[in-house]
Amino acid sequence: GNGCGHTLLTPHSGTLSSKNYPGTYPNHTACRWRLHSPPGTSLLLAFGDVDLEPSEHCAHSFLQLTDLQAGTTYGKGVPRETEA
Repeated sequence: GNGCGHTLLTPHSGTLSSKNYPGTYPNHTACRWRLHSPPGTSLLLAFGDVDLEPSEHCAHSFLQLTDLQAGTTYGKGVPRETEA
């Protein structure tokens, strides 16, 4: 299901959260955002509160960042089958 919560994005800044934040998000939810920046610019991401559920092979909870142009994936608790 859709695990996205409060989202406020402007051309220069924004805030993203999971559903029910600061409470626990529902089981079996996923949330995906696509962030874009103009050519020649970059994005600065600052994480204020990240709490990932520990599980074998990160089967239940993970954070994944992918740079599609560079073909690079970064993550915290990213499942092995999705790592670049």
